[in-house]
Amino acid sequence: MIQFDSRKVKKGDTFVAINGRTYDGNDFIDEAVKNGASKIYKNSNAIELGKLASDYFNDPSSKLKVIGVTGTKGKTTTCHIIHHVLSQLGKKVGLISSITTDGFHTTTPDIVTLNQNLSEMVKKGFEYAVLEVSSHGIDQGRISGIKFEVTVLTNIAPEHLDYHKTYKEYKRTKMSFVNLGKIQIVSPEKTDIKVLDGEFNNLNAETAIKVIEKLGIEPKLALKALQSFKLPTGRLEQIKTNRGYKIFVDFAHTPESLEAALKYLKTITKGRLISVFGCAGERDKKKRAKMGRISTLLADLTVFTAEDPRTENIFDILRKMKSKVVKNKYVTIPERGEAIAYALSVAKKGDVIGVFGKGHEKTMCYGIYEHPWSDQKFIGNLLSGYDDLSGIILAAGKGTRMKSRLPKAVHTICGRPMISFSLENLRNAGIINLIPVVGFNRHLVLREISRNLNFVIQKKTLGTGNAVKIALAKIDDKNKHVLVINADDSAFYKPETIKKVIETHKQNNSVITFVSLIQDDPTGLGRVVRNKDGGLKAIIEEKDADNQQKKIKEVNDGLYIFNQKWLRKNINNLVKSPMTGEYYLTDLLKLAIDQEEKISIYKLPNSNEWQGINNPDQLHVAEEKMKMRLKETLNK
Repeated sequence: MIQFDSRKVKKGDTFVAINGRTYDGNDFIDEAVKNGASKIYKNSNAIELGKLASDYFNDPSSKLKVIGVTGTKGKTTTCHIIHHVLSQLGKKVGLISSITTDGFHTTTPDIVTLNQNLSEMVKKGFEYAVLEVSSHGIDQGRISGIKFEVTVLTNIAPEHLDYHKTYKEYKRTKMSFVNLGKIQIVSPEKTDIKVLDGEFNNLNAETAIKVIEKLGIEPKLALKALQSFKLPTGRLEQIKTNRGYKIFVDFAHTPESLEAALKYLKTITKGRLISVFGCAGERDKKKRAKMGRISTLLADLTVFTAEDPRTENIFDILRKMKSKVVKNKYVTIPERGEAIAYALSVAKKGDVIGVFGKGHEKTMCYGIYEHPWSDQKFIGNLLSGYDDLSGIILAAGKGTRMKSRLPKAVHTICGRPMISFSLENLRNAGIINLIPVVGFNRHLVLREISRNLNFVIQKKTLGTGNAVKIALAKIDDKNKHVLVINADDSAFYKPETIKKVIETHKQNNSVITFVSLIQDDPTGLGRVVRNKDGGLKAIIEEKDADNQQKKIKEVNDGLYIFNQKWLRKNINNLVKSPMTGEYYLTDLLKLAIDQEEKISIYKLPNSNEWQGINNPDQLHVAEEKMKMRLKETLNK
């Protein structure tokens, strides 16, 4: 196999050392040899790599009619339309687009993978291959040596200037690709086709029909085949809801595409148009203010949020987005999940919500880490969430042992504040009604989660029992159940687990359900003491435990679900600790035992879903643990 990444080299492979933009492959020749490379090409470039890859796979692009599509916007949709129409007409055709390509935020695969994919199409007897081509892919030689039957330019506007530096260079790159085709097509500015939602999509359809015609197929046949086409994932994708308002997810991430999408959505909006979007970090800083202004001009309400902040400060990005807005028509919510939850919470019958920027993508980049994310999945989890349950997230703690003036909940793990993970896990578990309790340096916590969300303030450090009592004042007493969780030790909970805890509580009709787990070293944690029937006898804090009780490895991890009526009745019965002057939530368990009420214990099957974080060393452990979690999740 041909390899240009020394880490992927196996015995017998050929290693091509490319001198790229950010690294020099010649520096990794020794590693390639160590890994078993049998042949080395030194001081190579993308053209040479393309030739080697093409030769290795027997020049597959010459055995196919390759249709390449590039453009600032619309290239994914155009590729999918061409593929659909050809398939409907009985042609054997392959497709490589940003939706089908493996990798994060990738449109065009590397030249070796591309030739391999084309080779597989040849083996399957395909006649055509439709390829989405990005400006990065062109510049980096990812299409080097590919023979194109047709090249298409959908449109061109300033984009990726962080990479290309100037619009002139960006245009030059695009046109260098267009000139490769035997047949060259540029999208029209107008169309009479009215098959798809939005004029911009019908322009893409018009372009696809022109391609089909150039391939010798009757346009009438192509138009007929087009009738059954559905827009690809994340392109004006409507999320089903029975709530009287409409929700669309779209990949729009440029000023032009955002404007086009909003203008179309405005035509189908009977109430208010709500726009939710962010601007990516380390990308095209000049477009941020433009997009902010476009959204606040066209939408009735804009929610500014995150979209792949990467290593940039999210608040710097948001500040730029707001620099030219129409006042009083926007809110700022840095957490993307909370921004979406807010939009859904304020939407009314006849409204339309557009969630822009991520589209088909399945990850969000914070710092240098890719985190699982899907707009569609998140929205679906909220829409199918619990309407009889409220959640309280405790985020008022100082975290004294963290040796920092930051509130514990905003210390970061893999580029994100701890509380971000907790919020996202709870929302994905279907908790629609969620109230954070903030206290120490609350402005720093609220900056992360937004003042526009429902929250309460614990002005004095009076313990978890007092925090819950304060939050109850904002909870509708019609909600039968109340979930309570700590913001600083719940980053690793799986939403599925939280759902199981909720269902356990409901099925058992308990007044309290809490989560326990087995810890090999339970030092510092409350021990779960069970009676002879396996039920709860007591929770004994370590300071109160005798030698026998200290040997117990089952501990209370701090996630509770209460029957709200019982909780309201008993929260005022908590007694202040004479040692600390605080009210403890765990004392409610003793009250329930004394009242002989039903208590359920949900024992975590996997103790890795909980992680206590009370000092810098434990924060480091959490960071390493999250790295492993992300690697495992994203490699599935």
